[in-house]
Amino acid sequence: MKIIAVLETNCSAGGGFNQALSAIMQMQQISKANFEFSVVTNIAENVEYLAKLGIQSNIFKYSLLDRIFPTIRSNWITGRLVTRFNLLSSFERKLKRLGADLVYFVMPSATSNKLQTLNYVSTVWDLCHRDFPEFPEVRNFGVFQKREDLYTETLGSSILIITESEQGAAAVVRRYGIDRERTLAMPLSPSPFVSSSNSLGLEEVMLINNLKAGYYFYPAQLWPHKNHIRIIDAVALLQKQGIIIQVVFVGGDKGLATHLRKRIASLQLEDQVKILGFVPSSHMRGLYEGCAAVVMPTYFGPTNIPPLEAWSIGRPLIYSSHLFEQAGDAALLVDPDEVEALSEAMRKVLDSSIANSLVEKGFHRLTQIEENRKEAEHELLCRLRTFEKRLQSWN
Repeated sequence: MKIIAVLETNCSAGGGFNQALSAIMQMQQISKANFEFSVVTNIAENVEYLAKLGIQSNIFKYSLLDRIFPTIRSNWITGRLVTRFNLLSSFERKLKRLGADLVYFVMPSATSNKLQTLNYVSTVWDLCHRDFPEFPEVRNFGVFQKREDLYTETLGSSILIITESEQGAAAVVRRYGIDRERTLAMPLSPSPFVSSSNSLGLEEVMLINNLKAGYYFYPAQLWPHKNHIRIIDAVALLQKQGIIIQVVFVGGDKGLATHLRKRIASLQLEDQVKILGFVPSSHMRGLYEGCAAVVMPTYFGPTNIPPLEAWSIGRPLIYSSHLFEQAGDAALLVDPDEVEALSEAMRKVLDSSIANSLVEKGFHRLTQIEENRKEAEHELLCRLRTFEKRLQSWN
């Protein structure tokens, strides 16, 4: 049996790219000695990234027909023609030429709507458009309905839906009427580039980015739901208390940078809050190593990658209290709405005994998550073998 993973995002997507990349590496490892495996991507620069990790990939550009194929299929008249003449999209024909028996979408994707005959595995990262519909990135200009349509139209016919947590799987079942046995909770893992041999050293990263070690670090795209604004306000509150700290934000601008810079300027914190923007993956390990703590008062979850990376590199974590199921006791948990609670946690972590305790608990929590992931990987292999047996009935 041959499994082909579909990668439809690039490195500038930040955490989303890292999640997709980790899923590809995981499936490649699971497939060894069991199945054939390869990757298809519509983004040329991904080939280089994948090659660094020893993964070969094929480029495929979606044609106009591919883009409108779901619309053609859903129309009463043209849909009958598609069915009558067994028409396939050029994307599906490409996958068949590559020998695909099963297609793995490693990120939420509507592209499965282009498939007429090939079975597929779906990925659901989160359902935060339902949890926090007030945020503009999941509310404005039809994004909410687009996400609803995506999950409504694609999850039901997936042979398997991979989520990143048991909470996520339960939400998929509850909100979209999916059978629980069609889901599999697969814990996240740290980005492969954090431990990459291509990472630059700490001193070089500090020099390039004009930093001094000891700052608070938040690696996240500049989205409203990431809640950078609360950190800025916490820095200002600590300054009033005579505690001067520095914070470093890294991540692509999703339309929020101007708003953040205005708040920074109004509070006269230009020397204390630095927005570096998107940085190369080779800088990330050094940026983690240089920080005093990772601070992440995000609203969206139920899980995120930066906590795993903080724990793996041995840095204390400040995290949102409603995401406690991921963190356990390995973080200082704060209400993301409360600037006083956040500033107090940032003050507390300056205490070396508290910081060291969090680091120790972080290593332990990461070990627990890795054990859960191994169990989930075994279950995934079992499900893939079951599909392979059923595939023999018609192929």
